[in-house]
Amino acid sequence: MLRNLFTGLLMLAATVVSAQQGPGQSPQHFGDLLVYHNTFNSSYLQPEIAAAAGLQRGPRQGVVTISVQRQTDEGMQVVDARLEGTVKNLIQQSTPLKFIRIQEDDAIYFVANYTAAQRGLLQFEVRVQADDNAPVQTVRFQQEFHPDE
Repeated sequence: MLRNLFTGLLMLAATVVSAQQGPGQSPQHFGDLLVYHNTFNSSYLQPEIAAAAGLQRGPRQGVVTISVQRQTDEGMQVVDARLEGTVKNLIQQSTPLKFIRIQEDDAIYFVANYTAAQRGLLQFEVRVQADDNAPVQTVRFQQEFHPDE
């Protein structure tokens, strides 16, 4: 039940953030691999949903979501990838992202908290490996963070 609510809130947050970011927010392609990413303020999550997912809420807490899919002849296929990442602030202070794997029915996605002390542009770098024999792909993106006031 909580996970279904969490998924719904993630989709709502993704819609809000996409509207704020404008056009051009699309997956990054690595051959047949597609990596989707999104960020939003943790305040979009209800306290019980955040707790159930293992995420922290707070005025300076954000959430990054990543999902990975592979284009096959039969259509899109969910990939249970390995992820590592970091987030850097404007003065290049780097903090590791600790991803939490969430599986709900056939969907698999990864979420991680990040902290920003003030408003500013954050740079994300996420290394994605689709399976043991696959090369590691690096996804880079940036996002303006606006702390809750």
